[in-house]
Amino acid sequence: MILITGATGFIGRVLGRALDHAAYAWRPYSGRMNAPETLRAELEGVETVIHLAGAEARGSNRLLRHVDVEGTQNLVDAAGEAGVTRILLPSRLNANPHSFHPLLRAKGEVERIVRQSGISYTILRTAPLFGRDDRFSEIIYSLLLWSWPLAWLPGGGGMLVQPLWVEDYVHCLIATLDQPAMYNRTVEIAGNELISYRQLVSTILNVTSRRRLMLPMPMSLMKLLSRVFLMWWYWPAVSRYFVDRFFVPDVIALDTVQRHFGFQPAPFRETITYLNRPGLRWRLFRH
Repeated sequence: MILITGATGFIGRVLGRALDHAAYAWRPYSGRMNAPETLRAELEGVETVIHLAGAEARGSNRLLRHVDVEGTQNLVDAAGEAGVTRILLPSRLNANPHSFHPLLRAKGEVERIVRQSGISYTILRTAPLFGRDDRFSEIIYSLLLWSWPLAWLPGGGGMLVQPLWVEDYVHCLIATLDQPAMYNRTVEIAGNELISYRQLVSTILNVTSRRRLMLPMPMSLMKLLSRVFLMWWYWPAVSRYFVDRFFVPDVIALDTVQRHFGFQPAPFRETITYLNRPGLRWRLFRH
């Protein structure tokens, strides 16, 4: 039996469908990460936990500490008592408990808690994930809608990324379930395309049949604007953690998925047709 925290989130919805298709027995965790009694009750009979829950979307350092860090500590404590034998932890490239950036620091702390839990683990770090209802390609698209007739390019648009399709990431996650060689390892994966932010914007404009005049934005100005406009927002459409991506590039070897899991990930351009689905433009513009 597999228990999934954060099963209703972006990765969780895709993962649930994939586990059903592969005939794995699983159930979603339905409580809060800071509810020890609920955790203990729902972990009964569970062998593996896939820990997806987190507060990144809220853009709040306080919630990162409360949900991600403290919640993970509660989870591993309860999992140890319940006899859980494995934890799968999705994480981020550049996660580091000593990072200057709050999200990467929190992710690093979460990784450390899982490694020190005494439970077998696999940590699967990833570059930005894209797919329907993501907080990557759809955020960029929403910014393009809001900034008409311009498309702002932080730092001139030279930042490089290797976006990975969420379906491919989930395929990798499931593949680790039956691979003892993946026990007690931290694995880094990303897409096999090295794409600049300017190219990302251009690709999204082409796929959605939009036109914008691309203009560079100094990184210092972007940092200032993000602090002014995002600090007070309870549930921001664009969190400060999205802005932080421009200061810590998510770049690794191009063949990581092929090397670890034996397949080629889907190309960005050929997979983002979901940006043309009915009603998306209005929903993004409204938010």
